[in-house]
Amino acid sequence: MKSLIFAKRNIKEYLRTPVLTFFTIIFPLAMFFLFQIIKVASGANKIDAPMFAVNNLIPSIAIFSYTFVSLTLSFQISKDRASSFQARLYVSPMRALDFYLGYILPSLLIVLMQTIICYCLGFCFGLPFNIRVFASMLVLLSVSLFYISVGIIIGALLNERACGGVCSIFVNLTAIFSGMFFPLAEGTFKSVLTYLPFLPTVALPQNIIVGDYGNILVYVLVVCAYTLLSVLGSILAYRRQLKK
Repeated sequence: MKSLIFAKRNIKEYLRTPVLTFFTIIFPLAMFFLFQIIKVASGANKIDAPMFAVNNLIPSIAIFSYTFVSLTLSFQISKDRASSFQARLYVSPMRALDFYLGYILPSLLIVLMQTIICYCLGFCFGLPFNIRVFASMLVLLSVSLFYISVGIIIGALLNERACGGVCSIFVNLTAIFSGMFFPLAEGTFKSVLTYLPFLPTVALPQNIIVGDYGNILVYVLVVCAYTLLSVLGSILAYRRQLKK
């Protein structure tokens, strides 16, 4: 109950900041329309620019929007740490788990909204309405735990000024190394990226949509490993902050 009350307060903080609402929901959708305009203007097809295909672009936009949830969450946690609000909460009966759930539940709600909006937009642009598409949505919701946990780690360890720079690097790393907006040529570089979290989190839902299960086991193992590490890391980072 305490975590739900704290989560309710945090979701109000999100909604109270129009800039954060813009970057978490409106901006990713604007990027989708921008890429559609680029696709039409350049005359690119699925072979020349596979990242512009709706079955590839929708999961990419969803993942990209999750990085802004990380940014928003890190700012929220670092701001609470710097204020007297959290100092008062430390003397309350709330446990570390209550704090953790109070931050992660609103983030999951925002992620769910982002995913539903992205896929509804995809359906309007020809995304097939089948079981594989809905399976990819469930995978994306699981993948979001990695990005949410990274936001908690950054917010728990860094101050508000440092959060912006570190999260910006994280957003750029995701956009570049995942291949969501730029095609990645086959070779050693792509093979290395397969064992980093960025490419598998995007490629996994994309492959599920089209039914390509060639590398799916590797992607699942890598995503599960990084998600587990990030969740454990976020819990340890926040417990460390509470002890301080």
